[in-house]
Amino acid sequence: MKALGRGSIAAYIKIGLDVAAVLFWIAALGIGLAAIAYGGLLLAVHGGLMAASIFSTGAADQSGHVRYNLTVDPWQVALPGLLGALVIVTGGLVVIRRLKALFQSFSSGEPFRKGNAGHLRAIWIALIGIELGRIAVAGLTGILVMALGQPADAHIKVGMKIDLMAWFTIAIVVVLAEVFREGARLKEEQELTI
Repeated sequence: MKALGRGSIAAYIKIGLDVAAVLFWIAALGIGLAAIAYGGLLLAVHGGLMAASIFSTGAADQSGHVRYNLTVDPWQVALPGLLGALVIVTGGLVVIRRLKALFQSFSSGEPFRKGNAGHLRAIWIALIGIELGRIAVAGLTGILVMALGQPADAHIKVGMKIDLMAWFTIAIVVVLAEVFREGARLKEEQELTI
């Protein structure tokens, strides 16, 4: 099987990226709905509109009610989780969109199309944004815990972990962007000399 052109590996990867894009949009929608639901639940519990327990009709006890305990994670736990997920999904959407454009040109047999270097540049910038966003969310969590203390019945351990593999991947994509930029320049020169 060939790597570039119609019916190639690149064409199948493009289809996989189309599926991944749909899944990332579903994840983005899920994160948005989770944030809205969590915010509403916190407002309802802290505003006294909702008790910390909910009741439902049933036959479990003598009064005919079944008791369910409602557990709401403290916002010091939920907020960093939602922010971290938002950073990853947003960056992932940018990366997937740019990869789709790259693999579109690969599957059409034009790997050194002029815009491909720009797509790779946008990918490494998005990857840096994801890593810096992840570090910022961890820092924000640490600041919140230091300023407001640990939430009741929870122990938050915050650490700054630098992912060397992610930074190595970013360095590789930076080099590939320059290779593609140079390849597009050489292709353009070749077309002008013919």
